[in-house]
Amino acid sequence: MRTRSTRPAGFDRAADATRPRLLWRLLALAVASAVVLATAAAVPAPAGAPAATGTSTEPSSVSPAAPASSAPSAPSALAVPAEPAVLPEGVVDLPVEFTVDNVDRSRARCSADGEGYTVRGHLTAPASVLDDEAPAVMLLVHGTNTGEWIWRLDVQGRNFVHELAARGYASVTIDRLGYGSSDIPDGFASCSGAHSDIAHQVVEQLRAGDYELDSGHSRAPRSPVSFDTVFAGGHSSGALVAETAAVSFGGVDGLFLTGWAAVGVTTDTNRRFLTAYETCLGGGEPHTEPGDPTGYVRFDATIEDFLEGGLGPSADPAVTAAVEELWGPNPCGVMVSEPMAILYDLDLIGEIDVPVHLVFGSLDVLRQGVEGYPGLFTSSPAVTHTTLGDAGHFVTVDEGSERVYDEAAEWMERHTRTP
Repeated sequence: MRTRSTRPAGFDRAADATRPRLLWRLLALAVASAVVLATAAAVPAPAGAPAATGTSTEPSSVSPAAPASSAPSAPSALAVPAEPAVLPEGVVDLPVEFTVDNVDRSRARCSADGEGYTVRGHLTAPASVLDDEAPAVMLLVHGTNTGEWIWRLDVQGRNFVHELAARGYASVTIDRLGYGSSDIPDGFASCSGAHSDIAHQVVEQLRAGDYELDSGHSRAPRSPVSFDTVFAGGHSSGALVAETAAVSFGGVDGLFLTGWAAVGVTTDTNRRFLTAYETCLGGGEPHTEPGDPTGYVRFDATIEDFLEGGLGPSADPAVTAAVEELWGPNPCGVMVSEPMAILYDLDLIGEIDVPVHLVFGSLDVLRQGVEGYPGLFTSSPAVTHTTLGDAGHFVTVDEGSERVYDEAAEWMERHTRTP
């Protein structure tokens, strides 16, 4: 397998080669970012687009996006022991690895180091589904300030992939490059567009069965499964990655997008982003441990910001306690390239020609005034959306997330190809 070590010895040459060029581009992006953040605060639906009032081109029980509401106060991080998530009966949860090139051939152009890396994650599915003649899977991509855990929270009843598998459907979650179990290069080595390219490479490998699968489980398939239907799901800016991959490369059968709109940026988002941006312009957060990769920053400067920005005030205290332990740094190159990626997205979103479902949290302090966003998908044959009335940004684990699990399964059933 072609891979880059996560140890520092392999990072220095790439960092030295790319850092000056990337820092110069960061400075150039500073002005553009201010413009983008202002632009993304409110973008109306184009003339003739369907109104964002819960209407759809297919039957659906989804509700309209809620009007903007005041930001909730930070939830209290009570030390409530969570009941660990238990794998449903008949479901397998298998480590997977994808060998990828850190390049950007997407339509959201940005700079990446071009090196090969390993992206790691899990395939979670009913064992019987993996034996189907034409199995379907949803690739789930996390956002900037989370990780694979947003889909796999270790709290019973709040683990998206467990709940989806219990309803009969397969999913693949990954830690994006620079996060969690995946390779961790210098934080300036990649960018949002490259992460879209990587997502596309993962989709292609899922279709071809060209990835590595831990087959040690007694009910695991002997070789990687080739999936006939591949959906892309995204949370927060992971949805931006999924949208960019879909419009740049095709190859996906639908988009399931949560906690995201390329419009409705709030003052809370601006404050967090610009603070982190300034840190990145200085090279990222300082590290005290020898060998730690450089060029990383926390999008939320404090744990209070992280919790308030993620969860609504009615969040289960056990969820809050579990999420609190997962506050981590993000690659600067990815985060600071997102404003321009949003501009590209707004220009291209009308070309997405696959079914789309969106999930909003009405108490999301990072996005408000998103009612017009579904109407921008003017080429999609089916656009549906729903809003969780008591949820914040982390809609996959917040209050009311059971509805998200139900809708994800129903949506996959509706759009899966039949042999």
